Amino acid sequence: MRSAGRALAALLGGLILLALAGQYGATLWSERPVTEIGHAHGLAVDPVHREVLWIGGHTGLVRVTAGRVWRKIGRQGYDMMGFVMSPAGRGTMLTSGHPGPRDRRPEPLGVEISRNHGRTWRPLALAGQADFHAMAVSTANPQVLYAWNVFGRKGLYRSRDGGRSWTSLGDRGLRQVFALAAHSQRPEVVLAGTAGGLLISEDAGETWATLASSLRKGSITAVATHPRDPHIIYAYGNPPGPGLLRSLDGGATWTSQGFFLGPDDAVEAMALDPEDANVLYLATFNGDLYRSVDGGRSRERWLARGKILYER
Repeated sequence: MRSAGRALAALLGGLILLALAGQYGATLWSERPVTEIGHAHGLAVDPVHREVLWIGGHTGLVRVTAGRVWRKIGRQGYDMMGFVMSPAGRGTMLTSGHPGPRDRRPEPLGVEISRNHGRTWRPLALAGQADFHAMAVSTANPQVLYAWNVFGRKGLYRSRDGGRSWTSLGDRGLRQVFALAAHSQRPEVVLAGTAGGLLISEDAGETWATLASSLRKGSITAVATHPRDPHIIYAYGNPPGPGLLRSLDGGATWTSQGFFLGPDDAVEAMALDPEDANVLYLATFNGDLYRSVDGGRSRERWLARGKILYER
């Protein structure tokens, strides 16, 4: 009787664990400590819990809490080339990229979606047809997304239904898009950091113009707009510089923030705190990650060549 009771207790315990796993998106076994993440392709500050930074990177999704606790979340081993988090604050994320080495999903993945903070993912659109290396979601209307495809039918893509369907717009004269950023109040306005400078579209990607003549030469490898104030824009230019720039008037004028990585590295992704525009995160092509609380003038390095420097 005792052995039967123990077996019944074990069975009930297992059922409870499975129920909890279903309720919380398999968190019981999907969170793992991490010491190295490779390099980051996309960053997002959680719109509800601002102390949490989400990193879509070379080996999957990582959650960083206050810079102290680093955890890999959900499926591992796949390359998240594009990554955005919905500003609606409901745990919705979208990604694009490549499956892991033992993964039987299509190559490339197209667009996948998670509605539980990255714990589980499902295909959403364009499986085997799209590899988005830059993605942007509108704060004004999270149903509006923009992306740059480097596979198959290449060029700019636009979605108006949360990523379920996409319109291919072609290259629209854009040269090698590194980054996209959506306007926080006007979903039809989007910025593009390109090999030909910083460009703006005010008609949902149909036509493009140079945003600032001073940023026409050289490449803009990263760009971010503040989620609350569309006048605040950060951009990174390289080569030949001038590194990190900030505009407080919607791109009319720019100020150097005194952060230049030199000719052998550049900022690949940026994310801004939704409340404090002076707090930003900067990820580089070489795998470094920085946090700044003064608009980029001083920085604390969290990653060095993809390795966590320390857990504080």
